[in-house]
Amino acid sequence: MRSCFVLLLFTLACTPDLQGPEIVRDLRILAVQAEPPEASIDLQTGAVEQVTVRILAVDPVERDRGVSMNGALCFPTVTGGCDGVPSVAIGPPDPPDPSAATAAGAPPSWTVQVPPAIVQAAVQQDDLKGFGGVRVQFSLQVDDGDPHGPVFAEKILLFSPPGGTVNHNPRLESLELTRDGVPAGTLQAGDLLSVRVGAEVGILPRLAAGEGGAETYTAIDLQGKTVTPTEAPRYSFFTTSGGDLDVATADEPPPGIKPLEGLARFTALRRGTGTLWIVVRDGRGGVGWLEVPYLAS
Repeated sequence: MRSCFVLLLFTLACTPDLQGPEIVRDLRILAVQAEPPEASIDLQTGAVEQVTVRILAVDPVERDRGVSMNGALCFPTVTGGCDGVPSVAIGPPDPPDPSAATAAGAPPSWTVQVPPAIVQAAVQQDDLKGFGGVRVQFSLQVDDGDPHGPVFAEKILLFSPPGGTVNHNPRLESLELTRDGVPAGTLQAGDLLSVRVGAEVGILPRLAAGEGGAETYTAIDLQGKTVTPTEAPRYSFFTTSGGDLDVATADEPPPGIKPLEGLARFTALRRGTGTLWIVVRDGRGGVGWLEVPYLAS
């Protein structure tokens, strides 16, 4: 009898959490964006273009303590941190109060000027010595008093000599909604999503036209030939714990293909308010996102 009881406890302890990574329950960094996603560099002098780094950091639980954010610049590391390697500290974001910036609808951001010494270290650590671009790591720590402690993220800042096809960050312009495969309207940025508890809603993200959409660019393939591929955006979906998503990630459908049920299906689990986040990545370092508040009745 005792052995059965121990086995039961072991089974309960090893039961996985049924909620996937798309459910946001505490402090998370969902995305880090660099603007421009590919900045210019002069390899002769090491001078680099300024980069603005923005983050999507969210916590569904309100905290009494303030939010602190800081980071460092270094060459790319396996751990994603800058400990134990040549680095330069990055102070608080612009403005210094991240809570005020978030309340005003502006994500916390940093204006980053990479010093020549960090550029040189990144080139020396690169097997290709800067061929194909110089990569500098922006490591970030965010702490808002969450009992699980601070969270960490990193973003590779890419610097290339002038020329080539300029990359732009993708921009989510709207969401096409469906219910039972039937079109149910379009949600623009800033709109409130109204849903019924238990009723599934299909979500199809739509990118902006032109620079904010899937761009065609020039590249060199493994055989040394020049090719002109088109970006294949990939989406990540997140929601607060009052909702549920059937998938965490999905790819942009091929041109001319429109999934009847969208790329993701969202279901509100209880009455009240919550938030959806959709993050898009273009495969070349470009990142964008859309925050959607919802009301379930």
